[in-house]
Amino acid sequence: MPGTSLPEDRYSRTEATRLLCAGVYQDATFRRQVIDELVGHQERPVAPSLGVDVVPVLAHAVRVARQEVRTALLMLAAWAGFLVSDFLMAWDSLSDRWGPDADVGFGDVFPAMYEGTLNVSGELWLPWSQLYAVVTLTLWFAAALSERGPSVKELGLPAPVARAADGMSSLATAGSLLFVALYWYWYLAGLLDGTAQTPYPALFPLLIALIGWQHQAAHRKALCQWLSKWTFRTATQPGLPAGLPYDGLVRDIRREQHAPVTLYDVERPFVGLGARKRSWSFAMELRKLPDGRRDRIPAQVDGGDRGAHDGHAAGGPPRARERLTARAALDLIEPQLVELRESAARTGRDRLRDLEIERFLFLPGGVGRSEQVELGGVDDASAHAVTDRGRGTAEYAVYDPEQIAAHLDEAIDEGGEARRVFLRVRVGGWHEQLVVTVLVRVHTQGGMLVLEAESYVLGPIRKEFRGVDALVERLPEKWHSAALRALRHAPAIGLDCAIGALGGLRREIAAGWSEGAEPPDVPRVSLRGLAAQQKLSRFQDMDAERYIKTVEERIVGGVRTALREHGYRTEEFEQHIYQVSGGGVFIQDMSGGSIATGSHGQANSHTAPPPGSGRARQEGNPA
Repeated sequence: MPGTSLPEDRYSRTEATRLLCAGVYQDATFRRQVIDELVGHQERPVAPSLGVDVVPVLAHAVRVARQEVRTALLMLAAWAGFLVSDFLMAWDSLSDRWGPDADVGFGDVFPAMYEGTLNVSGELWLPWSQLYAVVTLTLWFAAALSERGPSVKELGLPAPVARAADGMSSLATAGSLLFVALYWYWYLAGLLDGTAQTPYPALFPLLIALIGWQHQAAHRKALCQWLSKWTFRTATQPGLPAGLPYDGLVRDIRREQHAPVTLYDVERPFVGLGARKRSWSFAMELRKLPDGRRDRIPAQVDGGDRGAHDGHAAGGPPRARERLTARAALDLIEPQLVELRESAARTGRDRLRDLEIERFLFLPGGVGRSEQVELGGVDDASAHAVTDRGRGTAEYAVYDPEQIAAHLDEAIDEGGEARRVFLRVRVGGWHEQLVVTVLVRVHTQGGMLVLEAESYVLGPIRKEFRGVDALVERLPEKWHSAALRALRHAPAIGLDCAIGALGGLRREIAAGWSEGAEPPDVPRVSLRGLAAQQKLSRFQDMDAERYIKTVEERIVGGVRTALREHGYRTEEFEQHIYQVSGGGVFIQDMSGGSIATGSHGQANSHTAPPPGSGRARQEGNPA
């Protein structure tokens, strides 16, 4: 498709991107959701796209939508010819019965199409075109139920309800095939007994099947040319149409989908991350070591020459005399994670070698995706939106790098409620089909250290999308198989194309009649999340657990290092924290601290027993 070219993104060639692109050809509902979200709701920024690039997904969706319009117009012409043929045959039949001198008008023909022996369909209750319309509706209904079958299974319904849903889908399919068989039986029987003396009741269904076959053939050609596992890595993907709205849309999506910032709704702040795996938090009082013991703080192996930059050089104050801040804690957690990534890269093929580590900013909604606002400032970006009266001259969009850097610098130690900075650690396993994200936030206000961790898992792409390779391997199919498939699916394809074309027309009309721009919004839908299945295989679940536990261990190690290097007491921490696993933090005799884990965990403070009398306990709700 000529038009806007698609520059390469680091995730443009991932397996997850390929399967999402294939999904727009296989699932009409998903295709419309892609276009509606990215084109129909331009007031919304794009949700974080984990391991995928949604621009080629949109390009394929728009390409199919335009093809839908062409197919819908051809189908409309075929159906119009079918209806007109019925009308003309009824007129001719009525003229023959009433004689050459009879005055036959439109008002006489329409009732005659439905009256007993005058009916052109051989005494059936409907004309041929309307009989085939009933067949089309049953085929479309059965296809719609079959498409939604996998998504129903993902709901985790009770077994009897799931079996009933499967049975309903099978019953609808059998019923639709029965209607197809009855239509052709009635026509062939009419040919034999002389009640059907014209070929058009067969020609128009065959024409509809031919149009549907051409539509499906174009889809399959696209899958082979661009999206098979053999061609995807090297094939030049189709572009978007030139002009509005796509020129600016591509720029916005590229800027937003992998930016270290997102706008959020307080009810659903983590859109795009998947299902919540577990969460835990840790709180303890910060107690300084006596001055004499601070001088004996052991040097850290992973510190390198960091001391020269942190005030450990001659004449500078030692880090042990500094107050521990969230920034300092994250500065010491990050090297632990980097070392984990590097060691995994040196020793094997573990997905931890591709660990992604970045500081990620959450801003409350209320500002437009491209609206110019003052640089940094307060935790509510919408409060600094530039109006006609203006407030300042340093104006940047929320997703501009300068704006992101300013917010990250200001928010990391403020501990506010609205503007939040997390350390985001992401692992893309199974070729980016299993995405594990761990979010870490540190508070050090009020003489306390509070560590919060949230773990999310985004499941693999839906099974029907992953079936694209099996479909491609079966091509080319034999002519009789293609003919039978076209006869069965073409009527439903025509109705699907009509629905898609009407949806596109509705969007165009709504855009033309809109009185102004929609109010700013936040990301509501993740396309990667729409295509994800909830259930993980046992191996995938094991991998997700391993990734989360390994990352959490390094986080705990980084906090331990931060406490030690800043001269805080770590006896209880080092002696009694064993691991973060199974949804609980295992502790022993923590003094002056509390832990809360799991969705129902409670944070309770306990008085430490005398040394040597403690025993391990787990607080929180195991996952």
